Amino acid sequence: MIKGNINEFSGGGRKVREFQNFVSFSLQATSHQVKWLMAARMSTILDDNSNMMQSRIVGYIYNNKEEDIFQKDIEELLKIRRSTATGILNTLEKKGLIHRVPVNYDARLKKLVITPAGIIFSEKAVKCIHDVESQVRSGLTEEEIEAFFNTLNKIKKNIEDIE
Repeated sequence: MIKGNINEFSGGGRKVREFQNFVSFSLQATSHQVKWLMAARMSTILDDNSNMMQSRIVGYIYNNKEEDIFQKDIEELLKIRRSTATGILNTLEKKGLIHRVPVNYDARLKKLVITPAGIIFSEKAVKCIHDVESQVRSGLTEEEIEAFFNTLNKIKKNIEDIE
């Protein structure tokens, strides 16, 4: 039986239950905090209509610029539908961060190519990511970080065993 400390406290005029010492809730809460921090930092380089998915796509194309990247690769990478990928890629193209370029071996295919503006954007995004990572790791020893990843990998395996 799972035992945890369940504390009730008032928040916004209602009682809220907090499940302290529950690994799953702590992971979820921390994940939300990191996503919020990352979004706040990235907002300094993104315009109001950008989002993290767009920055991941541009970053992926930037990091793989020596290879031919196609919309299908983005769909598989992010586990998104074709229509979703099309919309995001159209937006990135309108912003001038990527171009779609036909390939000579198949007229139906267009590879995704990063533009000079996309490269600048990616370099700024990488700096933001490093800044957040630095803040998250602040005060942790290498041993603590290694123990964290070992524990996280065990948790992932536990979840995979359920699926």
